[in-house]
Amino acid sequence: MSDSPISHAFVLPDDGQFFQWYNALKPYLAQFDNVAVIRGSGGNDLTPYRNVSVINVPNMWLRDDPVFHIRRIFPTIVMVDVVQATTPAQLQSMMQTRINLADRYGRQRNDGHINERFVIGWATDRRPYESVRPFTKQPTGTASDILGIEIATTGGSNILAAVGGKVTKQWSGNEPDALRLGNYIQITTQHNGTTYILTYAGLSAISVPLHTTVTKGDVIGKVSGSTCLVVVQSPTAGTDGYRLPNIVNPYPLLYVDSLRVRPTGSGLWVRKLPRLESDTLGQLQPYDFVLPREMHADVIAKTGVEGEWINVRMPDGRNGFAAAWFLEATEFKRFALEINPVGVNLDARHPLGTPDASRLGNIGWVRFGYNVSNNSGSEDINAAYNRYAPLTERYVNAGYKVCFTTSHQTYGEAKGFPPWPQMRDDNWRVLIDRFADMMRRISQQWAGKGLVHCWQVWNEQDAPVGAIASVPMSPQNYGLMLDKCIPAIKSTDSDVLVVTGGHTSGPVSGPNYIRAALQQTAQRSRLDGVAFHPYGRALTAGSHYGQFGHIDESIRGYSNVLPTKPLWITEWGVLDRPEDSPTDIANYAINMINHLKARYPGQIAALIWYAWAQSMHNGYGIVDSNSQPRSPLTERFLQA
Repeated sequence: MSDSPISHAFVLPDDGQFFQWYNALKPYLAQFDNVAVIRGSGGNDLTPYRNVSVINVPNMWLRDDPVFHIRRIFPTIVMVDVVQATTPAQLQSMMQTRINLADRYGRQRNDGHINERFVIGWATDRRPYESVRPFTKQPTGTASDILGIEIATTGGSNILAAVGGKVTKQWSGNEPDALRLGNYIQITTQHNGTTYILTYAGLSAISVPLHTTVTKGDVIGKVSGSTCLVVVQSPTAGTDGYRLPNIVNPYPLLYVDSLRVRPTGSGLWVRKLPRLESDTLGQLQPYDFVLPREMHADVIAKTGVEGEWINVRMPDGRNGFAAAWFLEATEFKRFALEINPVGVNLDARHPLGTPDASRLGNIGWVRFGYNVSNNSGSEDINAAYNRYAPLTERYVNAGYKVCFTTSHQTYGEAKGFPPWPQMRDDNWRVLIDRFADMMRRISQQWAGKGLVHCWQVWNEQDAPVGAIASVPMSPQNYGLMLDKCIPAIKSTDSDVLVVTGGHTSGPVSGPNYIRAALQQTAQRSRLDGVAFHPYGRALTAGSHYGQFGHIDESIRGYSNVLPTKPLWITEWGVLDRPEDSPTDIANYAINMINHLKARYPGQIAALIWYAWAQSMHNGYGIVDSNSQPRSPLTERFLQA
C-alpha cells in the first residue's frame, strides 16, 4: 500500500468527550487540508507524521508533558504543536483564531507552544536514497573519520540545499585549503538561536554566488563523482575530537519528506522479528511503498545491506521487519493523477454514447475509441478531429479527463492488408510505420489545447486470434509499435500521457507479453503506464463475477512490469449478462472500487467501466437501453 503523505496529525483526548472535541475541531479541519485526527495518545502510532498538534490535558501524556512523551517514543517527529485547551469550547475558540489568521500551527502567537527540532533534508536529486559509509560516531581525530553523511550520487547529479541559509564560503581551487575537502560550498543557518554550518563537498561546479540566500531544495551545485559528503558543524552544539572542530552527528537530524522503502523484487516477506526464522506476517511487492519506523538516516544506511532489517508498517497497518538487503529507500509518489480514477467508456458513434456531462456525477474519466477509418479505410484525420473535438470540449469543460484509445479503427481497417489473422511481420511493419505517422499528425491536431489527457496505443493487442472487436499481434510487433508511436505522439505533444492498450490475457500472460514487447523498444522510460482489462476479476475468486480470479492477482502481475508507473484499468465490468440485477452489479462495482482505492491509493490512474449504456455492445450499462437510470447502480456508481 502507498501511504498517503499526510504530514500533520491532530491528537484529541480520549476522555469520554472525544466526539465533543472532534466537533469543536471540525471548522479547523474544513479550513486546513490533510490533517489526520488521532483518538488519544495510547496505542496510536504517530510515526507517519512530520508535525503533530496535541491537546494537553491531565493524564494524557507521560509526565503530563506531550513534548517529552513524543520525543521519547517517536523520534522522527519534527514539530510538536501543544494546544493548551482544557475544554472543547476552548479548543474551538483557539482554532477559530488560527482559521481567521490562516495560521495552521498558530505560529503568530509565538508563545513557546511549538517545539521544532532542527532537521536537514537529502542533498541530491539522485534516487534511490543511498549512503556510502556511516558517520564516525567515535572520533579518532584522523583523516579516516567520516565527518558527516557520505551520500551516493551520480556524476553530474544536482546537489541540493539540505536547509535554507546563506552561502558563507566556497572553495573551488586546484590546491586543497585547510578543510582538505576538495571543492565545496558552505551554507550557514540558524535555528532557535543556534548556528549551524553545512558543508557540501565533492563538487564539480557551484551554481550559487557567495552571500546568496538559498532555500531548502535549491540546486547549489553539481557533484563530481559518485559521492557527496555533507558535514554539519555548530560552534555551540558541536563536538570536538574530529579532524575538523564542532562536528554535529547528522544522523538524528536527517528527515526526508515522504520517505518510504520498497522491495526490489516480488514477494518480500515481512516477519514478526528481525530474523529469517521468525514467523511471517505477509508479503510486499515492488509497488508497495511502505513506511519505515526508524530514524531516516539509519533506514537509508541499512537499505541494500545484507543482514540488516528495517522495521516497517505493512499495508494493513501491522508492524514487522523486512530484510533491508531487498529494500531500497525512496520517496512516496502518488503515481496516478489527483482525480477520481472512476470513469466510463463512451462511444461517439452510438446514439446513447455521448451523454450530457451533467449526468456523469463524481467520476473522473471518459474514454473513447478514436475511429478515423469510419468502417471504410478513411484516413481523413480532420473529419475525425471534427467529430471528437466538440465532445471532448464539452466533457473537459465539465471537469472530466478524456482518454482516447487507438486501434485498427484508427488505422488499418479496410486498407488492403491481409485478413487480420493472416498478417505477417512484414505487413505489420508497413502498418506500424503508417500508423505512427498518422498518430504524429493526430497528436499535433490536439497538442496544446488541453482536451486530451491520455492516448492508448492500440487495444487488447494480446487477445487471442479471432477475439471479438480486437486485432491482436505478436509482442515483438507491439514493441515495434510502441517504439514508433510513443515518440511520434510526444514529439508534438510533450504533455500528453501515452499508455499501452488494454491487455486482456490475464495476470501472467499479459505481463509476460508486455515485458517481451518492451524488449523491442528504447521508449520504456517514456511509457506512462500499463493498461489492462480485468473482466471476470472480483474480490472473491470463483464468485459470480470473479470466475477468473481475484483482482489483486492482476494488480500484482501488471504492477511488477513497471513498478514506478501507474496502472490503467481502461475497461472492466460485466459482459453478456444484461438481465442481472442492478443491485448485484452495484454491489460488485462499488466493492471493487472501494477496495482498489483503499488498497492501492495513488497507483490506479483510471478505473473505467464498460459501458455507459446497456446497448453499447455487450457490456452492462450504467444506464439502460433507453438511457434511464438503473437504480441503485447508476446513483452509487456516479458517486463512487
